[in-house]
Amino acid sequence: MNYKKNGLIRKAELEAQIKYLQHGVLSHYLSRHELEQMLTHCDIVVFEPNALIIQQGKNTDGFYLIVAGRVDLMARILGKGIQKIETLTVGHFIGAASFIEDAPCATSAVAQEQVECLHITPLYFELLASYFPQTQYKILNAVSVQVCHHLKRIHDKATAFIAHSDMITLSFFGRVIHTLTQPKKLASMSDQEAKTLLQGKPIFQGFTPDDLTVLFAHSTFLEAPKDCILIHEREKNASCFIVLHGAVQSSIMQDNKLAKLSVIGPGSLFASIACVDRNSEFTITFLTCESAVLLKIPEKALNFFEVHHPELWYKLFNLICESLVALSKSINKLDIRLHIEAYNR
Repeated sequence: MNYKKNGLIRKAELEAQIKYLQHGVLSHYLSRHELEQMLTHCDIVVFEPNALIIQQGKNTDGFYLIVAGRVDLMARILGKGIQKIETLTVGHFIGAASFIEDAPCATSAVAQEQVECLHITPLYFELLASYFPQTQYKILNAVSVQVCHHLKRIHDKATAFIAHSDMITLSFFGRVIHTLTQPKKLASMSDQEAKTLLQGKPIFQGFTPDDLTVLFAHSTFLEAPKDCILIHEREKNASCFIVLHGAVQSSIMQDNKLAKLSVIGPGSLFASIACVDRNSEFTITFLTCESAVLLKIPEKALNFFEVHHPELWYKLFNLICESLVALSKSINKLDIRLHIEAYNR
């Protein structure tokens, strides 16, 4: 692994690197000035063929964007040994999900040939969070789109498996319960009570009292009984929810069969895929697995925050991105379970 130190390169070389990035995925999100700023704080790293870029089971030091070459994602899968998952090319991020979640990598990344990557460091990301939150939001948006593409790929594999599996089908009574069970508006909680409750949650530590006042003015507190579907199969509304009490289950539903992904507890936000990807046909179903109290942030409110309260919007989008990364981790676990079931057969 070799670093091309930006502090030592000539202006002409920096200009060439900017033009290089302008032909990549970040050009759809960042301005020329933002790309130049990124190159003054981040290094271009060169990996030789077969070099290990990130390692399964270990945390990453920041994350990478491929600017030249191809990278194989590999993973050790029970019963199958080390398997190639996919090949990433120019414009793909490596290790971003692990960095955002602050967790060990789910896969290893190996250079298929000589590869050049932009190394986005933790220090640079902290700088963006403090002084350039809009740029950080744009990068997270690019990462979230890639996460959604990964979700779509694994979702399609899972639904194909579920459709031909002997999983138990939801009963007619169960489907009726899901149809009739609806959340209702909670009128008993005052803004001050809600503000006190939310400020005690770790995910809201960066939110100011003014942020929460604006958030409450455009959101709705709901109480939902058990088995209440909050985000339906094929629903494309860009809404998100914050769990205040109780628990919510994320699932893939196919042919009236339900494959559980994860359980989301108090103090967590979950979002519909449409918050990032409106064009894709797939969705993840979210339903309560016990009675719950939630804060619903509808699509209209998210659009309003993006235009009129961008600082609040950036903070919410950080949570949306984290929720999609957590969902990606859960769907990866489902993929592994399906591999094991197929192997055992």
